Amino acid sequence: MPTPASPGTNQFRCNACGRYFNAADELSTHEADCRAAKVATHTGAENLREEDSRPHAPNDAESKEHPFKHGTKQTD
Repeated sequence: MPTPASPGTNQFRCNACGRYFNAADELSTHEADCRAAKVATHTGAENLREEDSRPHAPNDAESKEHPFKHGTKQTD
């Protein structure tokens, strides 16, 4: 059984592949190539558009106390 993540980890999620990162710069480095690969197919582009529009909590927890920080492409 997996152990829960430590506080402050996995705060940034790549919407293209679902992988979590501990820091925004780690996500930013990963995200450009990952998103490009995802949008290479019609189905991938549709899935990514859906994921970008859906809110996610850290570690996919349903918490409204600490808003999830989406990928660096967000405009907030």
